[in-house]
Amino acid sequence: MLSRSVSLLQQLAKTNDSRRYLSLKQLNPIINRNLAWFSGQSTKKTFGERLKRRLKNFLIVTVIGFGTYYGTLGTKPRVVVLGTGWGAVPLLKHIDTEKYEVVCVSPRNYFLMTPLLPPVSVGTVETRTVIESIRSLIGPRVKYVEAHCVSVDPKAKVISCNTDGEQPVSRGDDVKTILIPSRRAGGSSSRIIKDSARVRPSFDMKYDILVVSVGSENNTFNTPGLEEHAHFLKEVLDARHIRSAISDAFESAMTPTQTPAERKRLLHFVVVGGGPTGVEFAAELAILVREDLQIYFPRLVANDVKIALIEALDHILSMMDKQISDYTERHFHRENIDVLMNTFVKEVKQHEVVVQLKGSDELKSIPCSVVVWATGIKPRALTNKLREIIGFDIQSNRMGLTYRSIFTLLFEEADAERRGTLDLQQFRALVERKITEFPQLEIISKSIEKAFEEADKDKSGTLTLAELHSALGKADTKIRALPATAQVASQEGSFVADLLNQLKDTQSNNYEQQNLKSFRYKHMGSLAYVGGDEAVVDFTGSKPILDMFNLKPLSGRSAAYLWKSFYLTEMFTGRTKTLLAFDWVRTQFFGRDISRY
Repeated sequence: MLSRSVSLLQQLAKTNDSRRYLSLKQLNPIINRNLAWFSGQSTKKTFGERLKRRLKNFLIVTVIGFGTYYGTLGTKPRVVVLGTGWGAVPLLKHIDTEKYEVVCVSPRNYFLMTPLLPPVSVGTVETRTVIESIRSLIGPRVKYVEAHCVSVDPKAKVISCNTDGEQPVSRGDDVKTILIPSRRAGGSSSRIIKDSARVRPSFDMKYDILVVSVGSENNTFNTPGLEEHAHFLKEVLDARHIRSAISDAFESAMTPTQTPAERKRLLHFVVVGGGPTGVEFAAELAILVREDLQIYFPRLVANDVKIALIEALDHILSMMDKQISDYTERHFHRENIDVLMNTFVKEVKQHEVVVQLKGSDELKSIPCSVVVWATGIKPRALTNKLREIIGFDIQSNRMGLTYRSIFTLLFEEADAERRGTLDLQQFRALVERKITEFPQLEIISKSIEKAFEEADKDKSGTLTLAELHSALGKADTKIRALPATAQVASQEGSFVADLLNQLKDTQSNNYEQQNLKSFRYKHMGSLAYVGGDEAVVDFTGSKPILDMFNLKPLSGRSAAYLWKSFYLTEMFTGRTKTLLAFDWVRTQFFGRDISRY
């Protein structure tokens, strides 16, 4: 347009170079011609030009119309996923982003390989090896927001995040350690820097489908002193704190003025919990002492170092085969790890742990410097709050949803003749028809006659609404929770992604009509590293082909190779696979870094 204006001035100037003013008769042709150009009209247009212009206008209107449709009526359902752990990441990797708008909300912007935290805590594996940025895992197709979800409104379908003053945003680590000064009287160091880089204003976000995969937190069982004086082993920062505390204990023991009793206390390490995490940490700690610290602290290792594993049950690794438990206990005896079974921790103090033997009222004190709590988990605060919002009358079972609010609908659907009662055939048809929608009915389906007879209190041969309520309610109470392991969460995440991908109607809860199957967990076996280049593997309940060949539990060096190969393949990216392989090679040739940082 600017060039056209310049051309107009040039034409006016050329009309009469010698005269400063032009007559109106001379200006009219020039002005009319240029006004026609500015208005997009031509004084003379052919049929082809008019057709071309109309097609152009039609194309513009069509593009604007489609854009408006997809911007309003064609909006994709929004799936909000809370968490970046073992359940969330497989879901985010497999969900169809062409079908859904996917948003991930979590205070931790990385995925953590939690089974490798024990070797991280002693320096066998470095910190960056076990974490991977969530953005690099899910790519730009999924939007990620680093935030802490503090509340959910299921009716309005809105989540609230980052409520200032109520619950601070964390980095997925120990919030108290980061934001609150240590409450220990002495013997630990903590540096807290306050800058202005972390600003997280509160916001609300609407959703169509919400997936809660926030995981669990450590269960202290209200043990006095545990929060103040014990280390957990659930996050990266926990492993770093333990690694630093071990170094502190040895350096403190080397002080010339330390008394013999204080040296023994400083070098006494207590691990609470005989599950895979506690067993693997105790094993890694024993290897660190034998292979690395013995070189630099030979007298301390020979005379003062002691590792104790406390377990409340009568054997460790209770979820595995008894042969594996017995083998691990014998192996720990060879590694000089004291296994205290049938022992309960009653209190944790800064310089000691108070324990009680099963069947005894006597309390015993164990002097120590480092206590690692690796037993018990519980739902996070958000999970409990969500159960409360839904209502304990509906969500009364922590292991699964209850369906008391729709018992009447089920009864009316089964009572087609409106007799007010259900006979055995109607009860059987109801169970078989609804087993896909309510998987807990599988418990009843195995013995329908027995369940019917138990519910029929008056022995009338029929069930009333109250008796049906009683029969189906028992199915809820018998739901057994799956083990809280990484492979369970991973399979659940992949299952939810596949279910959403197959879902034809996101508003309908009738999964039977959409031909959707319920979740079935496939156990792949259990593994645990017990130190000394040895591990244990239990195939019980794993793939049918393994059960077919009746493979016995493995232990020893061959099981250790299987353990390493399994976790190497489970690393999500080539970067972390490479780092893990190099960490193992580095440790084998150069040992572990024992400096404190």
